[in-house]
Amino acid sequence: MPKGLYPSHYAGSGVFSELFQAYVWAYSRPRVHGLEHLPETGAWLLVANHSSHADTAVLYAAVPRRMRGRLLAAAAQDYFFTGGLRQTMVRALFNGVPVERAGQSNRDPLRHVIRALREGYGVLLFPEGTRSVNGEIGRFRSGIGRLIALFPGVPVVPAYLEGTADMMPKGRFIPVPGRVTITFGAPLFLAADANDPLSWRAAAEQVREAVLALSLPPATDVADTVALTTEPEVAPEPPAETPLAPEPPPEPERLRERIGRALRSLRAVRDEPTA
Repeated sequence: MPKGLYPSHYAGSGVFSELFQAYVWAYSRPRVHGLEHLPETGAWLLVANHSSHADTAVLYAAVPRRMRGRLLAAAAQDYFFTGGLRQTMVRALFNGVPVERAGQSNRDPLRHVIRALREGYGVLLFPEGTRSVNGEIGRFRSGIGRLIALFPGVPVVPAYLEGTADMMPKGRFIPVPGRVTITFGAPLFLAADANDPLSWRAAAEQVREAVLALSLPPATDVADTVALTTEPEVAPEPPAETPLAPEPPPEPERLRERIGRALRSLRAVRDEPTA
């Protein structure tokens, strides 16, 4: 992609960014799932939960190197784009673009994000708007729904971060080593009406539900559940051998006949002449 308005053009920013990502990788030891869901080309939105200033760095470390140059991070203008080292860092490391918070001006707060999507970049957003302090995923602002309405064919990839709040919770400026998990979900292709803010809200809620789903443990397979809850079948014991029945007593006629033969034999022995 040719150089455009948004990727950082600071001298040495590429090398500095690679070194920083290597440091983040070693510091957070990330476990990454679902990289196959990240679009290789075209505009796209990466949407994640937000509980730490480490979130952006960890996500960039997890994204393949070849994709980082076309992924921009949307960041609060009043915090990251006031000049000085902070603005230089967010531009050099994450291709940061400013987003104005509500009521800051009469200009479209998402104008830079909209232009970046039109130019074919990916944009990282945290729709909660601020970091969570209790680990729960807050309400997603309707701005993500508006972007879905303006760019109906652009895939929205949900992502869930776990462990970044332990590394660098809200209020802490020096991270501690930890282990984080990043899970990318399947792309969403949603619809909303550009003229209907209620549809923006509905789309934002759909994206939030997708991120929440990634935070849940995988459901147990039905077959596994049946196997766990059903008592194993026990083979029936073979029937005991039936003892042989005694022979039935001889019939009366046959019995008399046998007795008669025995008596005749005795008489014959008795009547034999003796020597």
